[in-house]
Amino acid sequence: MIIKDVITSAKYSELSSVSVKNNVEAIVAFINFGMIELYSRFPIKVEEHVINLVTGTPFYDLPSNFISATGAFAEVPADSNSGEKFFEIAINDEDDPFSIFINSWKKVQVPASVTGSFISLLYVAKPEPITLAQAEDGVTELELPDTLVSALMHYIGYKGHLGVKSDAQSENNAQWARFERSCNQAVENGVAFPSDTMSMPDRLADRGFA
Repeated sequence: MIIKDVITSAKYSELSSVSVKNNVEAIVAFINFGMIELYSRFPIKVEEHVINLVTGTPFYDLPSNFISATGAFAEVPADSNSGEKFFEIAINDEDDPFSIFINSWKKVQVPASVTGSFISLLYVAKPEPITLAQAEDGVTELELPDTLVSALMHYIGYKGHLGVKSDAQSENNAQWARFERSCNQAVENGVAFPSDTMSMPDRLADRGFA
């Protein structure tokens, strides 16, 4: 959906009763907050980050657009007879000696027990912030599945009514409830996930690791 159309729709629906409807810059900020909320709830954009391991170095930087990890893979030790080239490793599992640990949104800790030259980390990535120019050009598409646009609209309504006194506060609560229902409905219908189901071995092969 075109970003400008989302803003226009919000002005005449969720934001129709509040003065912020005429503040495009504020609405763009609401959209950006809503996009981060939705990207955090759903794996809308999944990317791969290859951690090149260095002996004696336990901590590595995470990508600046990192939200959460969805999987991690390491090379099978050279002396293994499994016949496999890669194996999945746990994340934040204190009982697993091969587990990596996400210590913050910026760092990952790799134990010395993980050998090989790299770890491939799959993670949910943050959306690119929408700019005011994109909001007004009438051609830039919103990087969001159409099935989640209604949820975004309710989030915009929630932010637009936030802080408004008296009767508008109940509308704020109602918009948040609608946002939650829209998210739950997307999960129930199975329509909020990316179409890219490429397997991890295929990803690694494409990068020349297989």
